[in-house]
Amino acid sequence: MKKTIVLMALLSVFSGGVFAAETEKKPNVLFIITEDTHWNVFGSYGNPICQTPNIDKLARSGIRFEHAYCNGSACNATRTSFIHGLRPRTTQIWNNDQRIVDRLPAEFAKTNLPQLFKDGGYTTIDIGKFYHTVSYAPEQVAVFDRIESYAKPAGWQGPPPILEFPPARPDPSKLARPRALKDKDNTGLPPDELTYARQRSDSYGDSGLDFKDESDTHKGEIAVALLEEFAAEKEPDKKPFFLVLSFGKPHTPYLSPTKYATRYNPETIPDPPAPVSSFKDFPYLVRSTGKNPDIFREYPASPKEAKEAIAAYYGCVTFIDDALAPVLETLEKTGLDKDTIVILIGDHGVHLGDHNMWAKYSLLEGTHRAPFILRVPGAKENGKVSREIVEFVDILPTLADLCGLRKPEKLEGVSLKPLLENVATPWKKAAFLEDQDLNAAVRTKKYSYLEFYGPSKHVLTQFNTEYKEALFDLEKDPDETVNLANDPAYADVKKELADLLHKGWKEALPPKQGNAE
Repeated sequence: MKKTIVLMALLSVFSGGVFAAETEKKPNVLFIITEDTHWNVFGSYGNPICQTPNIDKLARSGIRFEHAYCNGSACNATRTSFIHGLRPRTTQIWNNDQRIVDRLPAEFAKTNLPQLFKDGGYTTIDIGKFYHTVSYAPEQVAVFDRIESYAKPAGWQGPPPILEFPPARPDPSKLARPRALKDKDNTGLPPDELTYARQRSDSYGDSGLDFKDESDTHKGEIAVALLEEFAAEKEPDKKPFFLVLSFGKPHTPYLSPTKYATRYNPETIPDPPAPVSSFKDFPYLVRSTGKNPDIFREYPASPKEAKEAIAAYYGCVTFIDDALAPVLETLEKTGLDKDTIVILIGDHGVHLGDHNMWAKYSLLEGTHRAPFILRVPGAKENGKVSREIVEFVDILPTLADLCGLRKPEKLEGVSLKPLLENVATPWKKAAFLEDQDLNAAVRTKKYSYLEFYGPSKHVLTQFNTEYKEALFDLEKDPDETVNLANDPAYADVKKELADLLHKGWKEALPPKQGNAE
């Protein structure tokens, strides 16, 4: 009887909602991830051009976090961080070359989302990329009961695919050609990276595939089939599910089917913000006037190319919105939406021509700010916007709180449940960010302060080594173009932010939250 009362209390989150005290049922969780997603690319985040009606509908039915920050600047770092509820310095994973099997401290091997849900009595399913690669985290990926559209760890004994799809080959007459290399013999790129740039990364436009043949379309269809299967299950065998649905787009290459690739006219795309001419003491001038990771790798984009690439990126985003539509519709049709938490994030942000920069890897707003939507059935504040600073490291403690899971002792984020009850609750003073070289930044509502500790090891992400720090006044300069670190008028501000960065994330916790949960 005592155990029942405790469980009921854990699940009694919102008065009148599906998790009210009169039920012991644990909520399902649908965790949707899109790759390399600019923070304001969705219509619900204020984009006036890119069309995302399905994601916008989800945002209107849940809570949209306006100031959400990932804690690492690369796929491997940010995913390891939010999956484990720990920051890159703790996970020892801060770039895409580091393997979890080699670096993650042993004490954290089992403190990850799939393990916690598995231990909590959930059926765990992964569709698409969750960790950066399976080979980096085979032990953690093997926890999933079902794995779809993703490599399988050695020895994994789960069921076969629920759906099979015939192989699809792009129509060569439609497929966008990679951007031409100016000097094939003097690019500064290793041969393998040069080949990748020529064949895939430095291309945008038509994928040469029909909508039905795209891998992300298949992922949506797999999710629909599994949701229908879950809805048909009968008690007492029915278990709650934790289902990860991870789309590959809009990551480079910015390729999508014809109707999406041609959806947006490049001539109607505004010039990207923060042109090089607006810079003053800008710390990333080397990159802004040279190479980029993933796209425009050999030489900067022309104004025409920049608009073409943004239009192609928008096409990929609208494609993902359409691929997600049947999944969200199935939740409603089956009634699963009434007891399913839906979370949607971009794994990290990207530069889309701002600062003449592209893709990821920086300490600027474009890389670290990302979309974050959370819908909890019955949540008091559904339909509202939270403008408080939240971090992706908060995702694990939040889901653990909402689903009555065992919460690891050494988490480095806090549950967002108070914001679900009142979006105006005073929250964190700052977000803490790290890049692929462990340079660091702290971002408050008004300022962003960056520290650089040495030359970049990544040729495509170089900053100017004469700058050891940068300070941006985000109220006066939201595009982060004027570095105020050496401005005497901002000396006190710089010291305050430097002290906060050095003291660390615990100094910025929400009022009355105490230590991280």
